[in-house]
Amino acid sequence: MKCYSCSSRLNEGPVCPACGADVRIYKRIVSASNALYNEGLDKARVRDLSGAVQSLRLSLKYNKKNIDARNLLGLVYFEMGEVVLALSEWIISKNFESKKNIADEYINRLQSSPAALDTISQTLKKFNQALHYCYQDTRDLAVIQLKKILSINKNLIRGYQLLALLYIDAQDYSKARRTLLKSLSIDVNNTTSRHYLKITNEALKEIAEHSEDKRKRRDAIETISYQSGNDTIIQPSIPRERAGMSSIINIVIGVLVGVAICWFLILPSRLDRETSGYDEQYKQVSEELAAEKANSQEITRSLDSLRKENEELKAELDSLTGASGQLTDNDYLEMAAMAYINDPEASTEVIDALSNIDPEYLKGASSGFKALFNKLSDTAGSAAIADYIGKARSAIRQNDYASAIDAYEKAWELDRTDSDMLMNLAHAYRQSGDTKKADELYNEVIRLFPESQNAIDAKDYITAQTESEQAG
Repeated sequence: MKCYSCSSRLNEGPVCPACGADVRIYKRIVSASNALYNEGLDKARVRDLSGAVQSLRLSLKYNKKNIDARNLLGLVYFEMGEVVLALSEWIISKNFESKKNIADEYINRLQSSPAALDTISQTLKKFNQALHYCYQDTRDLAVIQLKKILSINKNLIRGYQLLALLYIDAQDYSKARRTLLKSLSIDVNNTTSRHYLKITNEALKEIAEHSEDKRKRRDAIETISYQSGNDTIIQPSIPRERAGMSSIINIVIGVLVGVAICWFLILPSRLDRETSGYDEQYKQVSEELAAEKANSQEITRSLDSLRKENEELKAELDSLTGASGQLTDNDYLEMAAMAYINDPEASTEVIDALSNIDPEYLKGASSGFKALFNKLSDTAGSAAIADYIGKARSAIRQNDYASAIDAYEKAWELDRTDSDMLMNLAHAYRQSGDTKKADELYNEVIRLFPESQNAIDAKDYITAQTESEQAG
């Protein structure tokens, strides 16, 4: 043990032999830190990782330069899947003791594998994304994300706990229990995991008791037995009141059966005899009505043809004279220009008006028409994209997925270079329940942006793959 003042080696005396500093309290503090380190080491050996973290952190509160405690704390964090926290402890340890420190070896192992570091970084981003999905109440996406995280980082305690909490919220207690048992196999005394496991076990017990009560009620039928020769006959007992009621019911059923026989067997023959004389007369009248109906249909077809021809001519005349009452492409361009003149910030109104102009008409329009169209599109386009995205996000927070889809589609039409926008549109379709359209857009992300992170994530959201993962 070295003196805190002059770093000289101490003996068993109460003062430093070199500088004379009083080291009695200092020795007690160091001894307490070492005792807590030993306690944390014992807990780590039996995989009580959360308990080891508490003991080691308290040890470092007493003596922040306890290198063994800090290195062990980093190892415990690494075993819990918290690689960033582990790396932080090892770097601090190296700063306190730069020579002959095993933390150098731990750090070098991580830094020697850039792929592993990149995987760790992606895992943290995906965990944060899963939390974001939980806040947006899109919990199915959060479950998919957490499953992927745990397939990469199998020791991430927080990932198991969040996944179990989502299963509990969905009342899928069997999956929640399996997830929590995996977490406890890594950290046997984690308080949060054990609390969730208690809730899960109580729910499963309640479900089992309810099922047992239903089975007992179904099987709880009183029986009577009697001897017939050497055999014992067992049959359900029927109360006398029920026996009397059964006799009455049987009598009523017999009466109804007799009435039914009369109705279905006797009455039809009598009705056939009475109505046979009207068949020929009915046939003659039917033939006359069929002839009249054919003549009427022919007249109706002629009238419909003339009416349709008249309407087509009228519509063509109205379109030429502008008297149809419908807005033309020139009207839409004028509306867009007026909206921009009245309020240069009304970008969405400008774009909405321009979107009504027929592309075929635009190809053959005058140069002035095209110039004004292009000028308005360029001026309002970027601002309209931001407005549409804002409207879409606001609609998603209110679970109005139809409005969100409409806004994202308009934004995508204006800028087809943003993979995030197409990915958000796919998520909106998925949340609305239209998984077929969502799958089409996920595949579009993969086709248009094959090298992006969104293309990698889109593969996990396609319905067929999601169902196979859940089945596994």
